[in-house]
Amino acid sequence: MDQKTKGKLYGIGVGPGDPELLTVKAVKAIESADIIISPTKKMGKPSIALRIADPYINPETELVIMDFPMLSLSEERDKLEAQWGENADQIQKMLDDGKTAVFLTLGDPMVYSTYSYVMKFLLDRGMAVETISGVPSFCSLAAHLNLPLTQGEESLGIVGMTQPEAEVNAVLDAHQNIVVMKVSANAKGLAEALKKRHLENHFVMISNIGMANEKVTRNIEDLEGKVPYLSTVLIKKQNEA
Repeated sequence: MDQKTKGKLYGIGVGPGDPELLTVKAVKAIESADIIISPTKKMGKPSIALRIADPYINPETELVIMDFPMLSLSEERDKLEAQWGENADQIQKMLDDGKTAVFLTLGDPMVYSTYSYVMKFLLDRGMAVETISGVPSFCSLAAHLNLPLTQGEESLGIVGMTQPEAEVNAVLDAHQNIVVMKVSANAKGLAEALKKRHLENHFVMISNIGMANEKVTRNIEDLEGKVPYLSTVLIKKQNEA
């Protein structure tokens, strides 16, 4: 057998916070893994994804904490790509040794996830990679509040507040329903944009969904204050949220 196909990496979305939202397929992969990879934005800082997946991790499974620094993708891409490459090297060695590794990521692995960058490095090198979907925070928000994301012929736009203001405004203006992620990056800017469009009563924000400190708010003043990192906003122009 080709050495490069001996091991396999599973990229697993653990959902937004509730451990019961992991798929059966994700749980099976976690339970049978040789190595659990837990990404962190700051070494020594606990991983939320790891905490969510913890009920399904065998205590004897090897745990690897992997550094993914919180840098600006537009301004410091070279540094980020160097780190992604180093992390991919580390994972490749695991796979070349015949190990099955699981990379944990919040929400879904294909929605604003650092996993997707490492995944590309490994795919380009011919590594065996399988990605297992997780519940994105905005889908969980909608289900949690019994609030449809879209109905009928309505459109849905998704944007992060790390995007340039012009891009955020374009999405806000183009769709009837808008999901805003990475809210804490510029929550005040979002509040101003909503006021400008008279949408103060057409949004809902949920923070730390599925966790003990979960908070739901429809108060524009909460957007103007300090917003938790794990916050998602849904805007519905046609109806009050």
